This record gives sequence, structure tokens and C-alpha cells, in this order.
Amino acid sequence: ADLAKRENSLKSARRFFLKVLELQPYAPQGWLEYAKMEEECGQLNRCAAILTEGLKYCPYNEPLMVKGIKHEERLGNLAAARSLLSRLKTQSLDKAWRTIMEGGLLEARAGNIVVARKIFKYLIKNVPWYGPIYQEAYRFEEKCEEYHRAIIIVERGLQENPRYGPLWFSALRLYEKTSDGKLSHTRSTVERATKNISKELLWKIYFEAAQIEERAAFLGLARAAYVRCVEYCPENLLWKVWLGGSRTELNNDNLDIARKLLSRALKEVPVKMKALVLLECSRLEEYAGNIVKARGILRKAKKEAKHEWKVFLEAVLLEMRSNNIKAAIREAKKALLIHRGTGRLWAVLIQLHQDAGIPAQLQVFQEALHEVPKSGEVWCEGARIALSNNEPQDARRFLEFAIQFTPQYGDSFIEYMRLELLEHRCNADTTKLEQICVNADPNYGTMWLHSKKHPLDSTRQVLRNAKQILIETTVGHLESDPDMVPTRDLGKDISADDELLFNHYNTSTTTTRKDRDSSSEGGRAIGALGILSLHRVYRLTNELSAEERRKLIFGSDQIKP
Repeated sequence: ADLAKRENSLKSARRFFLKVLELQPYAPQGWLEYAKMEEECGQLNRCAAILTEGLKYCPYNEPLMVKGIKHEERLGNLAAARSLLSRLKTQSLDKAWRTIMEGGLLEARAGNIVVARKIFKYLIKNVPWYGPIYQEAYRFEEKCEEYHRAIIIVERGLQENPRYGPLWFSALRLYEKTSDGKLSHTRSTVERATKNISKELLWKIYFEAAQIEERAAFLGLARAAYVRCVEYCPENLLWKVWLGGSRTELNNDNLDIARKLLSRALKEVPVKMKALVLLECSRLEEYAGNIVKARGILRKAKKEAKHEWKVFLEAVLLEMRSNNIKAAIREAKKALLIHRGTGRLWAVLIQLHQDAGIPAQLQVFQEALHEVPKSGEVWCEGARIALSNNEPQDARRFLEFAIQFTPQYGDSFIEYMRLELLEHRCNADTTKLEQICVNADPNYGTMWLHSKKHPLDSTRQVLRNAKQILIETTVGHLESDPDMVPTRDLGKDISADDELLFNHYNTSTTTTRKDRDSSSEGGRAIGALGILSLHRVYRLTNELSAEERRKLIFGSDQIKP
């Protein structure tokens, strides 16, 4: 059945799965794999029927129960999901607590904070020895921005499980977030962690400590923490420490030291990871103004790491930041000859055809859908095209696809919020959208990173930042002039530049149809672009300060241990 599935012979796969279920109806794996196949094929009702039938034969199987709960939640049938959970009443806690925890996560995703909190409290009381329960409870409270509650949970977890590593990193994150620049609690937590955590994780604690000190502008203490990190780091991972130290020095404009650290990282990095260091080298040279050298490094990276699509994407972005759109298009097309199935490359190619007009973008969009039909980035670009063409219904449908296929892509949520604001203006109710976004916990997207002012900003805070920008730059102008419509560029992508860009380009985000039609430059007319616009950021890089250029080139791309 698995072989037929991989060969896309679905009829044969179904026939084999039915034979499996006939021979072994009490084996949960057969039901689970059959249901997954139907789900992947979009047959959601058939998937639900298989799971329901499977649970008749394996009523308390944990993986099957969890899959059934999540599937009913996906269908919007919370009552059915809760009905599955109710079966656990007769089960002992020792056998059912993992599934009960999934019930707590279900209620959290549904926004039922009180119920979710009660479930986690019950599990913490009765299963105190299991660290991941505290971790999930902490993440729930953090998403609710209840940081005091989260700290209490983490500290209680550390009392019960002092050697459980993830809780120490969560504690560092929480204390830094609530420190208001005073790091006494954070530093004492680092000391406690080094006395309790396993030796294999010590270097990561010092790595995190170094980045915390850097963000607080204590360069000397950051360097000292990196030194301790080197003492405990395994030799095969030392390159990560040099990479992190290089970024710290670069952020303080110590470019010569940063180059030396990157040179050392290049000597020690494993071949498979070399592309990541070369990317950092290229960005450093671009930041230093050595564009030719940056291009040379990327050419080398593309030869040595053809398997790494991020290198090819960086080559495209370098040309965009250099205002060389034609070269960027050439780079994107060359990249797609090798990485045909990479949605990020297709999405940026669609963006680059903005000046050629909507028909040209649509042509690339349609071609992309044939190659990567499940790319959320591509569907998001389709929504932007629809918004530009005043087709809100298509935009909504495309954004729903984008969120379904790639929930970690934050730009889709911001575009959806833009759509709601354009249709309903200040009366838009984005509560449901915000809850879906919090559940998805996006971690990339250039508009998303632009709205993320600090690496520790919560999902809700990023959404608030984005909504404020959208209200100021979209709704305000629409309210003042009912005849004004969003420009083609309203939905375009941006980079992780600083809010100071407002001071450089504080022009209107909208234009009348007459102005748009009469503009010979179309999307190049900088005065007609809003802050959340691809061209605004990439085409005026010479006017940015050093800090703004650094954020544009490196974004919120953190170096992680």
C-alpha cells in the first residue's frame, strides 16, 4: 500500500489498505496510514470515516485518538472532538494523560482559556514528573501573554524536573522578556541552569546568555559568555559559536573581527552546513558595501551547495537590494531550473514581475501552481494579485489556501488582515483570524518580520504591530477619500526594516485610478507606495542608515545553537 501510494497509484493503494484492515483490524497503524493518505488527497470526509471505524476496533489507541481529535478540529467539529475525549472517563490516568493533554491543547487552540488552564493544572498536579506538560502549559500562557503565570509554571516544572533542558531555555526567554532591561533574574537563572542542566547542553545555555547580553547592549558580557560557550561546546559544533559571535560583532560594527570569526567558522563547518556560513559571509560583505565580493561568495556557494535553495534565494534578494531587478529575475529563473519545487523562489519571481503588470504576474502564478500547488507563499502572492485587481473574493480564497498549506508563513495572516480592513475598515473583527494566527505561530515572512520589532515579540504583539501599520497606511487614506483604491503595491512584500522607514518614505499608500493609470513607471513610482511594499524597501537602500541596512539584509534571522 505504501509503495502504491508513493507511485501515486491511489486505487491500488486503497485496495491494499482495505486488505490490511481485513487481515489486521486491531492493528492501529493500518487505520492511521489509510486515513493519512485520504487526508493528503483532500478526501477529508473519507478520512473521518476511516478514523471513526478504526476507533471502534482500537478505542483507546493514543495515536489514533490524537489523529481523530485533530481531524475533527480541522473540520470545525469541536463537539465530535470532545466526544472522542469523553471516552477517556473510564480509563486510568496512567494510560490516558497524553491524550488528555491533547484535549488541553485543543481547548487552547479553540480559545477556551479557562478550560485549557484547568486541564493543564490537573495534569501538572497528577503527572508532575513529565517535563513536556510544563512546557506545553508554559507555551499556552506565553501565547496568552500571561507571563507571570508562565514563570510560575516553568519554575514549578524546574523544581520537579531540574534536568529537563527545554524548561531552562523557556525560563531564560521569560525572564529576559519581563526584565525591562534589568537582567539580574536572567543572569541568576543562567547560573542555576549551569548547575543543573546536563553537560551536553551547557554550551547552549552560554550561547543563549551571550545573545541575551548582546540584545541588552552589554558587548563585554556577551563576549565573555561566548568564551564560556567555547569551553563546553563539542568540536563539531564550534562553528556555530563562531557564527554567533560574528553576528554579534557585526551588530556592533566590528566588521574586521566579524570576518575573522567567519573565516574560522568556514574552516571548521561540516561540508553539508557550509552554505549557511557562506550566506553569512555574503551578507557581511554586502553590508560593508562590497557588492561584487558578495556576488562572488554566492557564486561559490551555488557551486558547492547546489542542494541548498536558500543560497539561490539570497542571490535573488541581493540583486533586489541592489536595485537590479532584471538581474534578480535572471537569478530567480536560473534557481528554478535547479530547485523547481521551491515555493519561496516562485513567490519572489511573481513579486519581481510586478512592474510588468498583472497579466505577467498571473502567468508566473499559474505556472507556479503547476509546480508547487501546496506552497502557501505562492498562494499568498496570488491573493496579492487579486487584491491589486480588486477581486476580494478570490483573494480570500487564495489566503485560506495559503494558511492551510503553510501556516508558518506570517505574511498570509497580514494580507488576510489587510483584506478585512479594506472590506470593513475600522469595524473589521479580526478576533478569529488572530486566534488562528496564534495557533499557527508563524516564524517567517518579510512583512511578518517587519512587524516584529524585537526577537522576543509574541505572535499577538506582532499582529498588533502589523494591524496598527495597516490601519495607519490603508484605512486612514480610504476613510479620507472614498474614491481612492489600494494600489497594486498594497499587497507587496517587504523586508525586516526598521520602523524608521516611515521617516524616509512617509507618503500615501494609496492612489486614485486616474493617477495609477497615468503613471508611466507604474509600480516604480515610489511616492505611490505604502510602507508594507516590496519596492519601497528594496529600491531605496542607499538612503537607509547603517542600522536600517543591517535589518534589511539580515532581517530577524537569528543565529541559533
